[in-house]
Amino acid sequence: MPALADFFAVSTDELLGYKLSEREEELAKIKKEMDRLAEVGSVEEQVAYARNAFARYPNDYEVRDNLAVCLYFVWEETHDEALFEEIESLLRSVANECNDEDIRYDAINTLIILYGGVKRSEKAKEWVNRLTPMKYRREVALSAGIGDGNTEVYIQDEINKLTDCLGTSIERLALHEDLPNDPSTWDKKIEMLTVSNQLYTMIYGDNLMFYHTRLSRNYWLISTYQMSQGKAEDTLASLEKMCHHAVEYDKSYMSNHGKMYTSIFTDKLVYPEPSKDFHELTEHTNCYHMLDRLQHKRYNPIREDARFLAVIHALQEYAR
Repeated sequence: MPALADFFAVSTDELLGYKLSEREEELAKIKKEMDRLAEVGSVEEQVAYARNAFARYPNDYEVRDNLAVCLYFVWEETHDEALFEEIESLLRSVANECNDEDIRYDAINTLIILYGGVKRSEKAKEWVNRLTPMKYRREVALSAGIGDGNTEVYIQDEINKLTDCLGTSIERLALHEDLPNDPSTWDKKIEMLTVSNQLYTMIYGDNLMFYHTRLSRNYWLISTYQMSQGKAEDTLASLEKMCHHAVEYDKSYMSNHGKMYTSIFTDKLVYPEPSKDFHELTEHTNCYHMLDRLQHKRYNPIREDARFLAVIHALQEYAR
């Protein structure tokens, strides 16, 4: 049966007359569960579910790509050669065969990371060259105007995406292993993350809505370096800012989808509903995750401080 199903490029269920509508409905449930596990599941749970999904739908490229990503998390810890080859095979098949460019590009990006992890830079560059250069992005073409009267919206959309890319790139620079995590770099990392926050504030103003989550994460990261430096007062100040933005994000998540941003750079844009191009936390609130991070032993020296306790209390109010 599996051989016949593979020959006809269908699942065994389809070979037996399984209704297409039922197949699509089940696949939708599977992909929803994959998203849920990506947020809250352990690596073991993610891999087990991904393997079961792949066994049922081996020709669905999104399922195949998800399995490769889940296995990659295992490989990061084990560097098992057989596992590397399995991941590589899964990703190459998606990258070479899938017509959905979002899934295909996701597989290519993961391949690049995979090869980079074993210093196979030539293979990584081979796949990098399969990606589209920034100057040919859809957003760039639209921002030049296509005669439909929406050019201002397109330009703001480009500013929006460029801002988030730049802000998260600065964060990655601060966290990258090429900038060692030791006392000689902590001030530099703090400065980088501070600039990232300033960038978001400059573009979105006070009405950050979704982007409160970016600032909350950056302030939490800043607090980890300040705590390591023994700067208790600075740490508490950063945690208070982290808490403010975490709470504001959770409030926005509950009530602001569909509302307009208000800064001069983004006032034609809305805080969008979740879609394949816009993902958010769904299983837990931002406050829940920040509260969890504050359990780390690094905060023990200030754990009984009234300001720290106030942060914990404020986060608990919105932690779900």
